[in-house]
Amino acid sequence: MNSEEATLYSKTRDVQRMSFKLYVQRHLTIDANDRILDVGCGTGDLVYEMGAIAHSVIGHDISKEMIEVARRKYQRENVSYEITDIVNCLEKFPSWKGSFNKVVSVHVLHWVKDRKQAFQNIYDCLSETGQCFLLVCGPLHQLLGHRNDELPHFLENHRKWKQHLKGYQHKMYNQLTLEENIQLLKLVGFDEVEGFLHTPCSEIDIIGKEQLRDYVRTLVGHVKYVPEQYRSEIVADATDWCYENFSVNQRGNRYIGLDIMVFRATKPKWTTPECEAQHEQ
Repeated sequence: MNSEEATLYSKTRDVQRMSFKLYVQRHLTIDANDRILDVGCGTGDLVYEMGAIAHSVIGHDISKEMIEVARRKYQRENVSYEITDIVNCLEKFPSWKGSFNKVVSVHVLHWVKDRKQAFQNIYDCLSETGQCFLLVCGPLHQLLGHRNDELPHFLENHRKWKQHLKGYQHKMYNQLTLEENIQLLKLVGFDEVEGFLHTPCSEIDIIGKEQLRDYVRTLVGHVKYVPEQYRSEIVADATDWCYENFSVNQRGNRYIGLDIMVFRATKPKWTTPECEAQHEQ
């Protein structure tokens, strides 16, 4: 992702912002003593928002360009941004272990292949009795999913694009169900785990074809895989498909059919150091 794409992404985060307000905020209370880690913070708008209340917030993202936008647009004295991914973050920042009483992640973990390691590192970053609030997409995702009636299948089998996309690996890992994610969270050590499924998420509006085109440009990896001279055309084809196939809600706006899963999990309080050491083994 280049700086122009990162800037465009920062302008097309309505799905993320609306998802957070609709599905996460009902479970998450932020107070002045909170030390928060935002996993996959993107361009930093949520970090900035939480930083208005919390004691401190660190946002991290694998994209250098995203973090550059965040550092430029969303500065506060009590927030900071780092370049790393959730699977390797404790190798780069070992001081994060046990340093946060809340971890938040919105529309990120379905991009991580090793979900168990991601959950393990979230667990390890939390202090005792700390909580995580994770929003992850499930098997239904009309824009990015793997089903035969979703956009990636259309592009990969389109007469114009299938040759260009031969060999492309669509790295969207949204196949795990609500219960499978709950079991993984328990497996890494969380003892209080709740999961909530929201579908098809018709509350999240897409306002017009231009906004839909911007989502395609910034989120659909197939676009960057084709030769540059064809990218405008594949974006147009993908946008047209979405416009024709996405449902219309009661407000007359289209929306992406989604399974949105929200998890709230608590790290237990260890009665003795030996108990924690036994768990880590």
